[in-house]
Amino acid sequence: MRIIIKPIIRGAKRMRIRLALGVFALAASVACNTNLDLTNPNSPTEQAALSNLDGVIATELGMQDQFAASMLVYVRAPALVTDEWGIASKALAADISLFTGNGIDASYGVVSDPYYVTYRVARTADAIIGAVPNISGISPGFAAGLTANAKLFKAMALGMAAQQYAQLPIDASVTGGTPVPRDQVFAEVIRLLESARSDLAPYSTADLSGFTSRAVSSGFDVRNTIDAMLARYYLFTGQYQQALDAANRVDLTKVSLLTYPDPDLNPIYNYSVVAGYVAPLKSWARSAEPNDKRVPFWVDTLATPPNGNPPTLQLAQFALYGTRNAPFPVYVPGEILLIKAEAEAQLNQLPQAIADINTVRTKSGTATTPGAQLPPLTAATLDTKDKILAEIAHERQYELFSQGLRWEDLRRLGTLIGVQPKVPFLPMPQAECNTNPNVDC
Repeated sequence: MRIIIKPIIRGAKRMRIRLALGVFALAASVACNTNLDLTNPNSPTEQAALSNLDGVIATELGMQDQFAASMLVYVRAPALVTDEWGIASKALAADISLFTGNGIDASYGVVSDPYYVTYRVARTADAIIGAVPNISGISPGFAAGLTANAKLFKAMALGMAAQQYAQLPIDASVTGGTPVPRDQVFAEVIRLLESARSDLAPYSTADLSGFTSRAVSSGFDVRNTIDAMLARYYLFTGQYQQALDAANRVDLTKVSLLTYPDPDLNPIYNYSVVAGYVAPLKSWARSAEPNDKRVPFWVDTLATPPNGNPPTLQLAQFALYGTRNAPFPVYVPGEILLIKAEAEAQLNQLPQAIADINTVRTKSGTATTPGAQLPPLTAATLDTKDKILAEIAHERQYELFSQGLRWEDLRRLGTLIGVQPKVPFLPMPQAECNTNPNVDC
């Protein structure tokens, strides 16, 4: 196996994967079996790359880049099969099939890309985890940081994939991994995250400073992100007290960003603005409450829209993702507050749930996080558990636009708001069906 490493350059965190080659290169690079890797004669082998601290650091940064470059494939299908994105006139057949819910072909890249990207990130993470104990002269805090961050990114990749497929293999290291139901994948995600949290627990911020300064992408908070992801996946699995506990540990003054400095491009910008295949639906904006400031944060409804397919389809332009270097927030504070509200509602702590909903509604945004700036709702308006959960679904629709979470939200809360996704899950990729004897397609 060969893994991506990144050169360590004085005065810079890393040299990032060059997305300017376009989404086509991404699709081509991932359209292969999980057990195969493209080899690069100029790239060192795994053994050489991971034999020293500098190599492990470079590989860790490369893993983070792998994940950042893949956000399009984790967002594209959930946005098109729900009520977030529409298709432009030049849309690919794969995008048309998702938007209409008809004719989805298991050989399409939109079906296979999330699957194979996930296992590339997971295998890189596994390689790091295996290599760290063999690095001489590394401090315990540095070693814990490298290991915990690898577990975090593996968990995030598996968690995003499990929102798109009904079943997935957990073990990315074996030939022909056996798919298991996604509830088992979510359980593995939580196990990885709890393990990562335990890895960091004995160490202070000062203990982790070497790891943070050398091996973490700019704008990313590892410890906070672990708790944010635990809150997310405990919620998805119906473990409400655990979700609430994790959410309460998150520092809401901090965010974690995936960044795309020049010459890179934000992959959603690349696919929508540069390639011109997809765009936000104006119907999403029109369904918002008047003066909801989250709408212009995410979508520019005043810009000249792309031509729709069919021409009557009304599309908008991205606001946050409308520029080439736009960051992608791994989570936003409003998600954590809404996780708390949903968990509290499910635990019949209704006044607390209403209070957290209103905190989301009334807060202001920042340059990288949305803020509704709407008036609070009264207990008389939200006088039942179902009304509270329906309001949470509505708030998540505008707080978490194009974050890749809408598909899972509609599975969980869609019946309360009368909205369902166009398809239940992506099929197993055809290439995996053809080559993995443990897959039942």
